[in-house]
Amino acid sequence: MLVYRLYKSTYLADPLSAEGARRAGGRWNPKGIPILYTSATPELALLEVVAHLNPSFIPSFHLLVLEIPQDHRTIALADLSPRWPESDDPLPGPLVDWLKQPDTLTVSVPSAIVSRSRNFLLHTLYPGFSEQVRIVENQPFRLDARLLGDGL
Repeated sequence: MLVYRLYKSTYLADPLSAEGARRAGGRWNPKGIPILYTSATPELALLEVVAHLNPSFIPSFHLLVLEIPQDHRTIALADLSPRWPESDDPLPGPLVDWLKQPDTLTVSVPSAIVSRSRNFLLHTLYPGFSEQVRIVENQPFRLDARLLGDGL
């Protein structure tokens, strides 16, 4: 299975690093847990990044294409609070357990931006991470400034 990650080109030397997620935490992981956020499509990876950009500065990006095993655990919309995209509700128990002790490489979660689409969380502390994650492509990715301009 292929998954996609759009990341700042300043991190080109270590594209599989989850240090930012470990330091800051995120929607699906608390601080201290290094999770690599990826998406089912390049388009969703772009939307996930654009949602957090400052329109006054657009950094350079690279698109990372990873090959991972097909099997994964799934967190469904039904497992989440109806207001999950806007709330700080606790994470579902199975995800909390996985964050603490990863027994599988990947968990599939709904996108908060396009709930019909999926993001894939890769646990970098999973024992087989380096053997099961293969970089297929790592190329510069031009972000069209119109996505963040006043014309929207």
